[in-house]
Amino acid sequence: MTQEHLLRRLLGGETRRAAPRFPGGPERLALARAAQETIGLPLGIRGLQRKRRDREALVADLDSNALLVAIGPGGAAAGLAAIEPQLRAAVVEAQTLGAPRVSPAPSQPITGTEAAMMAPFLRGLLDRLATLEEDEPARPRELRPGARLSDARAAGLLLPEAEYDLLSFDLEIGPGSGRYGGLMLALARPVVPLTEAPQVRWAEALRGAVLQAPAELHVVLHRMQVPAAEIGSFAIGEKVPLPGVDLTAVALEDGQGHRIASVRLGQQAGLRAIRLAAPEIRPSSPIEIPSRPGGDAVQSAPGSSSSGGSRSASSCGRSRSRS
Repeated sequence: MTQEHLLRRLLGGETRRAAPRFPGGPERLALARAAQETIGLPLGIRGLQRKRRDREALVADLDSNALLVAIGPGGAAAGLAAIEPQLRAAVVEAQTLGAPRVSPAPSQPITGTEAAMMAPFLRGLLDRLATLEEDEPARPRELRPGARLSDARAAGLLLPEAEYDLLSFDLEIGPGSGRYGGLMLALARPVVPLTEAPQVRWAEALRGAVLQAPAELHVVLHRMQVPAAEIGSFAIGEKVPLPGVDLTAVALEDGQGHRIASVRLGQQAGLRAIRLAAPEIRPSSPIEIPSRPGGDAVQSAPGSSSSGGSRSASSCGRSRSRS
């Protein structure tokens, strides 16, 4: 490095370029550390593919030779792990022999013991994926390996109807061994809650704006007409009589003078206050009963019978004829 380059760096005129972020770097590192730290299995990550599939497409693409293990919180199935035969055999070899064999393992039927021995490795992988700092929409949280799934049909019956994020790892078992395997994780994407319809949000916003609007109310004791000359003679401290005013039935009106309710005047905490009163019950007006031919009309009070009224009209008619 020349002196000129050194001065440029000190003055901020030359900066080093940040190393480009390797695609899938955190997931690759999480898988390699999980295999090494949980069961002592060295894995080289050759590649990582991300895909998105619905349940039908996911089940259709499952390898018939892969070991299928359900994944979910608290035993519920929210996804699965598909472990190819060579990785499945290497996991068993690392825990029984202390290291994986160099030569590929022959094809063998899947046993329940192999599924149980896969749990520490999968648990460590899920824990490390959950601690990644990236903001992923389907980041696993508190997921655990569950029961073994017998085949793709069983997986289709157990997995929920959803879209799944797939992580497909291409692995080399042991550095430079030439023995390859694969692992696929399928995790259901979180369900996004439906947003309210625009008209519902608009109605709520309108209602909130209306309820926050100021309301002008007036308490009216009495209204009367007074000559202007009399108003001009009013003096401070003078008492103005209010005939017929009842403080227990004062009118509450809006800004336009429309009567809203009847209220009572009072006090609360030393301040003037009003209390809503019971609605007024106005007496009904007299019911006018049409008279019979040759008779006079009779007014009957509410609740009186029509038969009694007709007898009174008839009696009044006979008394006038005698006189």
